[in-house]
Amino acid sequence: MILDPDLEQLAVDSRQRLTREFAEKYVNLNERMRRVPVEEANKIAVELSCPLQVAMMAYIINIDGIMSLKEVVDILTQELRRRTEAGISVPNLPGNIQEFVITEGRWIQHNYGTLTRDLELKVRELSNLESSLDEEQPPVEKAVSVLEARVKLAETFIAPMVQAWLDDHQKANSEHVLMAFGPAITKWKRRTLKGRFTQLRRRNQALFRLIRSALQTAEDSATIGSTIARIDELIEGLEVPLDKMDVRATSHFLVHIAPRATGRGDMSRTVVSIAPTTRGHKTEPDMTSPFDFLERDVRLGGRRKGEDREDYLIERIERVISVLKYTGTEVDDCVKQCVLELIDRMKLKDIPVDKIVDEAQERLAAVSPPERDTVASRLVFEFVISHIYGDHRDE
Repeated sequence: MILDPDLEQLAVDSRQRLTREFAEKYVNLNERMRRVPVEEANKIAVELSCPLQVAMMAYIINIDGIMSLKEVVDILTQELRRRTEAGISVPNLPGNIQEFVITEGRWIQHNYGTLTRDLELKVRELSNLESSLDEEQPPVEKAVSVLEARVKLAETFIAPMVQAWLDDHQKANSEHVLMAFGPAITKWKRRTLKGRFTQLRRRNQALFRLIRSALQTAEDSATIGSTIARIDELIEGLEVPLDKMDVRATSHFLVHIAPRATGRGDMSRTVVSIAPTTRGHKTEPDMTSPFDFLERDVRLGGRRKGEDREDYLIERIERVISVLKYTGTEVDDCVKQCVLELIDRMKLKDIPVDKIVDEAQERLAAVSPPERDTVASRLVFEFVISHIYGDHRDE
């Protein structure tokens, strides 16, 4: 089993990454709030009966393609209502409301963006291990592997986020946590998720009991004994009222409800499999290639203007190039692959590919190695602006 000091260090690392991410998101959202067209925001505020600052955040998150305007306003309004009911209402002043929406906007961006992407990848590995538990009495080694993977995911990846969310949300409880993270993770509506909580908790407990049963067949040792005791604590932690669960039990429950792939068509008695993957409640193909994300971001970028569009696209293109370089692709080949993929996916015609590639190689050769990634991102951005947002597309 993973030792407690190791878990604690991994959890600290996760919390530090989250802190850095949120610091960047705060600066980014604060700046973008200033760029939101006031006429558009006023229109949203009138149509959805919300404060102007809430409308501005809804505009930003909607233009990022994360969710609809109404869904953003609903989430922000529900949190405003929760705080009022808890006696810690947000003062109805522009500055206070703006601070509130930036704080909550970071969580919406994180939960429906960073978290869902990272969790999907991590759950794939866990799902492969869990498939070995579809037996009445799984081997001890398999049970230990599944438990270790779940503990690592829940207590070093999810738990730091849950604790950070609770720190940002005074007087909130575990049910509020589940309603903040659950819809993002499962892609279910809040009402649907709430209606399934009891069944899902029973399945989570059943899985832990199956693992416990397997461990009881192992030779007696202090390690096995303490592991079984921890499993018993988790089972009991999942038995308490929904709003009384501790951070550890809540985190394990969030791991349990995360969708698993259903490639083989089989069903587990204890692990929930959910398909298909949806984004913004629209069914779409799974995005596995960096070019899938590039295509999506280029399409979404068309809804932006000026500096906002440039900042958005450059950031996304830099990520794609970083992923390609990680797989061993040279920088000039990264540019070429991005251009060729965009030509194919956007159905562009009469594009002088050879000329574009040759010019890109010349510009990359003219700069120092530390600058090449930045220039490569700029080259792809210029191609998008000129050939996709210009007049070269075959309608």
